[in-house]
Amino acid sequence: MEPTKTKPLAGFYVAPYDLEELRRALAAVENCRKAIGMINPRPSGLHNQLVQFAKKLLARSLEWYTRPLQEFHGSVMLSLTEIYSVLEHLSANMVALDEKLGHEQLELLHDQVKALVSLENATTEESPAGALTKTGDESDVPQFPYSFETRLGNDRTTYILGLFGTGRLYINHLILQNIGTRAKFFRDQLRLYPGPTSMICSGHVTMKYISRGQALPEIMHRIEHAVKVRFADSIFIYRHPLDSLLTNWVYWRNYLRDNRSVCGISEVYENPDDLCADLDTNFFEFTAFAEGHADFYAGLIGPPFLSFSQFVEETALHYQAASLTLRLEDFTFDPVREFSKIAELMSADLDLSGVRIPPPRSKPYVHQAVKEKVPRFKNFISRMDLETKRKIEKIGYRVGD
Repeated sequence: MEPTKTKPLAGFYVAPYDLEELRRALAAVENCRKAIGMINPRPSGLHNQLVQFAKKLLARSLEWYTRPLQEFHGSVMLSLTEIYSVLEHLSANMVALDEKLGHEQLELLHDQVKALVSLENATTEESPAGALTKTGDESDVPQFPYSFETRLGNDRTTYILGLFGTGRLYINHLILQNIGTRAKFFRDQLRLYPGPTSMICSGHVTMKYISRGQALPEIMHRIEHAVKVRFADSIFIYRHPLDSLLTNWVYWRNYLRDNRSVCGISEVYENPDDLCADLDTNFFEFTAFAEGHADFYAGLIGPPFLSFSQFVEETALHYQAASLTLRLEDFTFDPVREFSKIAELMSADLDLSGVRIPPPRSKPYVHQAVKEKVPRFKNFISRMDLETKRKIEKIGYRVGD
């Protein structure tokens, strides 16, 4: 049964509209525009060369027809881009305004909690020992401006947080399969609530930098505030940043090249040797991705993904702020022990003895094998700046691991 939907407190930012789908739609439009008048490739051979030559002559003869189409679709793309920019600007302004209103409403909520506690203490002090306290009409009791029907017992909202390519989807699966009745409150979307609930919200989010594919830092700041006032708990899942770097490079190059979303390196490469060969061949592209160059994202609307140094910095910030931090590699060796930490934080009364929890599909420390087979990747690691190395060590890894 679905949890009862409650009316959000005025001024609270509940469910942001994700502009990522709009970015993808714009990218698809741009790819279609570029395809006008293009000749599809064919295998080598004399016959195919003749076919290609004939197609090129035909395309050249139709240039009078395709040129206006290119100009028309270019104008449409420019208009859509301007519309997207306006929406993104309005969204940022709304988040900033909502942040201000949210703090005001939280202060009001805290005042009402204090008033309720004071009333309860005063009633207790005035009542004779052993006497029953008459509360009178319910309208005399201060009312919360929010319904807590999405809360079981003393639950607090749980946020499953991660950066792109760190194993968050694996944690989502474990929770849905093993957390019991609380699983019906799970949402694979970041939502904000003005009080504690039984909801489990999961998502990618940054703390400092605006990044493609991840929620804005403003949302994370409000999650932090909810954790600070004990309305919520946060669980941060992370892995070795160099493994995440390789995973994210594979994802984004496939997305940009083929408009295809992949779930991991193994979905693209049958074995590590294939990955190493592709990385060595396209190492300049990999370097552009790791350094966050805008050229890597040419043709896409919106902000780029995090550079490697920004990714490491974001990981270190999350590591300091989370109620519970989990390393994906530790689930490979003892998934039951690691999942029990989640159950304990969520106060879930579970009997995990005899429960089989599968390890993640991702192999740990893939970058080690890559480092040995791709000398330029090894040099990339050795040339890493000292501050980034220090932050990697701070979250429990050695750069050579």
